[in-house]
Amino acid sequence: MRVQRRRRPERLIMIVLLVILALIVAVYGTLWAAQRPVHQAQKTAYSLATSKGKLKTTTGFSQYNGNQSYYVVTGTAAKQEPVYALINTNKHHQTTVVKQSAGISRTKALRKVWSKRNPSKVIKATLGKYDGQVVWEITYLNQKQNLCYEILQYSNGSRVKSIINI
Repeated sequence: MRVQRRRRPERLIMIVLLVILALIVAVYGTLWAAQRPVHQAQKTAYSLATSKGKLKTTTGFSQYNGNQSYYVVTGTAAKQEPVYALINTNKHHQTTVVKQSAGISRTKALRKVWSKRNPSKVIKATLGKYDGQVVWEITYLNQKQNLCYEILQYSNGSRVKSIINI
């Protein structure tokens, strides 16, 4: 008479745990690799903002991609004055520093878009430069779920350009 071997449940559990661990490591590695360019851009922007823009502290980062691309760094300058540094991503890194008090806030820009366009969802609101002037670019979906852009002048909030139903 033959004796049948029973599979050990411990071995099966160990295999399942190793497969789950391998999946977790693969997902984490993929996410890390995908975020690496953004982290590198942020590091570069902070360095340029302190060296070229003379910012004392840096507190925020975003990217603007219009006719030209800009890193936008929020921070403070001398005497703890809140400012934005707009750094052109070209090789010369021309930097424009504007006081936050010299223009409309992000919240005010969003309110203007909400009151005029009534978007279903705002995707992004970022500072940038358009035709040489500092602007707020608000990207949103309208009620028909079409992509739209509203570009507002930073200094007074007047509309520079609207692109509706892309």
